[in-house]
Amino acid sequence: MNEKIARPQSRDPERIAELTSQAGDNREGQHVVSKVLLREWATPVEHGPDSLQPYDLHHPERRLKTRPPRGVGKIENFVPWASASLEIKWGTVERDLPDAFVAVKAGTALRDPRITTILRDLIALHFIRSHHYRETHNRVYTEFLPRQRQRLLTERADLLKAAYLQRTGRPATGPADLAAIADEVVRPVLDQHHDGSLLRVRIEAAFDRTRQLMAPYALEILEPEESEFLIGDNPALAVRREGDRLCSGMALQDAHTTVLPIGPHHMLALGKTPLQGCLTKSAVDKMNTLQIEAAREYVYTRPRSSLAAMIRDKATSRSRAR
Repeated sequence: MNEKIARPQSRDPERIAELTSQAGDNREGQHVVSKVLLREWATPVEHGPDSLQPYDLHHPERRLKTRPPRGVGKIENFVPWASASLEIKWGTVERDLPDAFVAVKAGTALRDPRITTILRDLIALHFIRSHHYRETHNRVYTEFLPRQRQRLLTERADLLKAAYLQRTGRPATGPADLAAIADEVVRPVLDQHHDGSLLRVRIEAAFDRTRQLMAPYALEILEPEESEFLIGDNPALAVRREGDRLCSGMALQDAHTTVLPIGPHHMLALGKTPLQGCLTKSAVDKMNTLQIEAAREYVYTRPRSSLAAMIRDKATSRSRAR
């Protein structure tokens, strides 16, 4: 994730002001993985609705019950401020996904510019509406604000002295006076970070920017020659090949592609030219391993998937490595 995505932008205060009347209009249990996407893994189970199989990566020995898509892939109060209007924005992408998935399965998606735009936007949505983005945002502001305050005290002390004189009518007499003014300067952004309003406007702006960054790329639709794809709770991954190894987690500009599984038998990737292709079992295994490594808590498969043993083995190795 590029830190520039999360840093303060000049329009942040204006956008926060526009949304202030909606601050308390929030949705609990916000999905970071779209329900309509998770439904692609859901199948009928005995005495219940169509469901998928979750795996707890922190406790791989647990045998979890199948769950319907509405019950997984979500975080309580993921965006805690004015999230209802943000959910409406996500819905502009999600509402057309059933048509897009039908086209993918029919093999006609790459011939329809509207469908390819929907699918690219789906990648952008899951790249930004993610554990990874929120963690990066929080880390940047946790690190950025103290640095900004210190920079004011060391490099812009003259401005702080002028501000102190203007506010109080008397010259600053020591470091404590300058620190008080520096705190006043930083406090509004700190408050916006703590109440979630800054995350709200940053995640919206980052989504719009990511859509623009991805728009020039062609879409690849990949199917497994053998096996199947799983999906994690952090599923859109910027991927780079380093020798024989695939790595994820870098900025979009540093990646070779960005991928998103959209069902047990299809994965999206960004490329230079449109492509409908197949992946070997070895390549599918590597992509599934990336999903497990990038996930925060859970990955999901079809019920009774043949991937169960592999997932538990990888999750056990992951737990030991941490």
